[in-house]
Amino acid sequence: MRTIGYLLGAAVWTVSSLAYAVDGYKNLHFGDTKQTVLASKLCTLTAKRSAIDGLDYYGCADFKLGKDIVEAGFFFIDDQFLRLSIVTPPEKSFLIAQGLNEKYGPPSSQSTAEAFIQLEKKPNHQAFLAFDHNTIFYKFSTTATMKRQALLIYTAPDYEQRLLKKQIQKINPDL
Repeated sequence: MRTIGYLLGAAVWTVSSLAYAVDGYKNLHFGDTKQTVLASKLCTLTAKRSAIDGLDYYGCADFKLGKDIVEAGFFFIDDQFLRLSIVTPPEKSFLIAQGLNEKYGPPSSQSTAEAFIQLEKKPNHQAFLAFDHNTIFYKFSTTATMKRQALLIYTAPDYEQRLLKKQIQKINPDL
C-alpha cells in the first residue's frame, strides 16, 4: 500500500484552519497531577518500569481512539503529566494525519518526502509529521521485518528540557 506516500502529500497540501494551542489531551492538561490523570479513567492505567531516570510511566492497553481500542502511555515528571503517546492503527494513518491537519493546521515540521518514501522500502526506518509548534508528533516507523507502526504523541513544549533537568539533578550528587 502507498498509504504513507499519500500521507505526506495530504498533510502538506491540505488547506486547513488555524492551529489551536495544545495544552494536553481531552480534559487532561499538561501539569495535571498523576492522581488527576489516574482518576480520569481514560483507560486502565498501570505503573510500568521506566528505562529513563526521572520519568514515571503508566501504560494501558484499553485506550479508546475513535472506535479502536489501542495502547497508550502517560509520562510524568515530578508528579506532573507532560506527555501522552498513543499507538495508532497503521492502516488509519492517512485519516489520522488528515484529522490532525484539519484540527491544528499544516505541519510545523516534518521529515523529508524522501524519508516517507523510504518507509515503503527500508526496514528500521522512521519519518514524522509535527503539528502546533511541535507539541503533537505523528511518528511512523518500520521494523526489521517491515512491519509498519504509527505513534501519536501529545507533549508539553518544555518536556525535553524538564526531563534533562530532572536527570541532571539525579546525577549531580555523584559528580
